[in-house]
Amino acid sequence: MHQDLIQIRDATVAFGPVKAVDAVSLAIRPGETVGLIGESGSGKSTLARLLVDLVRPSAGAILFDGRDLATLEGPARRAYRRDAQMIFQDPVASLSPRMTVGRLLAEPLTIHGIDRGQAWVDVLELLRRVGLPETILGKYPHQVSGGQARRVGIARALVLRPRLVVADEPTAGLDVSVQGDLVNLMSELQRDFGLTYLLVSHNLNVVRAMADRFAVMYLGQLIEVGPARRIFAAPAHPYTRALIAATPRLDPDRRHEPPLLTGEIPNPADLPPGCRFQTRCPLVDDHCRAVEPPPSELADGRTVRCHKPLI
Repeated sequence: MHQDLIQIRDATVAFGPVKAVDAVSLAIRPGETVGLIGESGSGKSTLARLLVDLVRPSAGAILFDGRDLATLEGPARRAYRRDAQMIFQDPVASLSPRMTVGRLLAEPLTIHGIDRGQAWVDVLELLRRVGLPETILGKYPHQVSGGQARRVGIARALVLRPRLVVADEPTAGLDVSVQGDLVNLMSELQRDFGLTYLLVSHNLNVVRAMADRFAVMYLGQLIEVGPARRIFAAPAHPYTRALIAATPRLDPDRRHEPPLLTGEIPNPADLPPGCRFQTRCPLVDDHCRAVEPPPSELADGRTVRCHKPLI
């Protein structure tokens, strides 16, 4: 058995001159939650779609249980698409408006050859597990609340009992109390079903509540990867430090640190030489402007792309 469930090896995804994902490597272990964080346009969603076979790498490889996805054909690729599922950021937009919730949940099962009777049993059981009433089965996506729509999206992703779930901003736009309920639900389902999560989010408090490790992305590169608690307590990259400093604190009596980011984000189609964070970094010098920092491992096991890590 392979130690890692999924391995990303030097994966690149290019859209014309823009490398949305640029030579990214990341391994995720079974049962682990990796939080993928970064600003809009950093490449997070593209990387997430690589793992569920919605995007193919233009270079590098994605391995699942040691098998290169590029070599999978026919039944093997079909099996992978059952093993790897995605929870989309906007569940209503990702679901057919012409199908009821019941049909939407049963559809993946019938596509994969599950008997209709058994499919209905599975749907009802999963509906109970995600805390939705049976009356929702006859409704259409636009007829349910935002929190219910997220639970429908979770149920649809889990109905095939996948091993890997990629969650793209699963709590975005929801009230804090609803966010907390969803985080608790996803954690409970992970324990019960043995799920492995890649959690993509702008909300560092949500990621912190669930993630074993953080992977921080900036302009297509992973610039810091390591244990979530360690990174949140003492970020090594100036960009990670700024993201955490700008995160609203749950303690109202704690002073909020001012954001540390200034300057403009470079044009992704025309990146400067050297470090791609140089235009916004408070520690930049001539070496940073001339030489791109390679990923290096710190003493505590973290990987960071920075000439001047903060530890």
